[in-house]
Amino acid sequence: MTDQAVEFLTVGALNRYLSAKFSRDPYLKQISITGEVFGYKLSNGSAYFDLRDDDDASIRAYVSPSVLRGFSFDFKSGDKVNLTASVRLYEKRAYASIFVFSMQPAGLGELYLKLAEIKNKLTKEGLFSKPVKPLNYFPKKVAVITSKTGAVIHDIRSTIGHRNPKLQIELFQSIVQGDKAVDDLMAAMMKADQSDADAIIIARGGGSMLDLWPFNDEKLVRLVASLSKPVISSIGHETDTTLTDLAADYRVETPTAAGNKVTPAISDYYHILDQMIYRFSDDIQRSLKKNLDQFEYLANSPALKSFNQVFVNHDQKLQNLNLQLVNLFTSRFQKTGQQFINLTGKLDALSPLKVLDRGFSLTYKDHKLIKNAAELKPNDQVKITFAQGSALAEIKELHDVGKI
Repeated sequence: MTDQAVEFLTVGALNRYLSAKFSRDPYLKQISITGEVFGYKLSNGSAYFDLRDDDDASIRAYVSPSVLRGFSFDFKSGDKVNLTASVRLYEKRAYASIFVFSMQPAGLGELYLKLAEIKNKLTKEGLFSKPVKPLNYFPKKVAVITSKTGAVIHDIRSTIGHRNPKLQIELFQSIVQGDKAVDDLMAAMMKADQSDADAIIIARGGGSMLDLWPFNDEKLVRLVASLSKPVISSIGHETDTTLTDLAADYRVETPTAAGNKVTPAISDYYHILDQMIYRFSDDIQRSLKKNLDQFEYLANSPALKSFNQVFVNHDQKLQNLNLQLVNLFTSRFQKTGQQFINLTGKLDALSPLKVLDRGFSLTYKDHKLIKNAAELKPNDQVKITFAQGSALAEIKELHDVGKI
């Protein structure tokens, strides 16, 4: 066979042919694949990495910005993942790569999904955005919830001891990992919240996602958010963030940082004191200026400049009012006295005693005034009252009863 009988392809034509094969193959349109992320990097909103397996086989992977924004997890090199993707061929260089549709951690996929579900639920409820409870500037006691052994409690005690030796530390020991950790931690939290501590530190050292999982428990996270005392959380390493960290009032990277957070240094106290002095000084200056302005206003007022004349004017007005009052009282008294005399004369004229002075008498029978002879009968005993004295009499006869 000669060269003239053979049809040679160009490299580009071959690459285009292979690319078409890739795009038309239904199996390659969506595959499920597992492997380890290697060389993970972000650029212009997209993610790039190699997916490798235990046989050192690898393939390039690409995640578009829209797909990346939909991820519930942050990935990094070394993560083992399960993903779905399409396989495509880059024509220019003729190498295959996968375009990722979805990706989640392998092995821990269910836990990650559950964590994302709980986090999304509590975020929508506003549990992670509640107002932060302020720390006491001068704490007397701090409650620490952690294991009674290990570096965590040692670091906290050492830090607080150096910064504020007088600050008391009360340990509420608890299991910090495993199936029983959630109930043990919740019991310790409730005891700490009922104590006389000024703040609560919840801490444990680093570990795997399974080790830290109790601090993502929904019941425990809700309890952390509901505590009445300010909570400082230090769970795991600096790169670890649990839901307990999000629910706490303050999240710090290490137990040492937690000790620093709850105990302001002497320089911090000086700074606070300087702020208080500045505020008080400013308040005093503003109050003094206000009082001085008022004093100057009053000092320059017409009332104070002519005080003697004002006093004289008011004294004259007072004397005039006093004279008017005396005249009014005298006039009213004279008028009322005359009215009393007139009424007394009228009453005196109507008095039965005045009638008796004119020669009349009053006749009583059994203490009852007799107005008509018909009220009497012969032999009745009566009492006759005169202007001067009285007399007893007996009725002998009755004449013309009913006529005068």
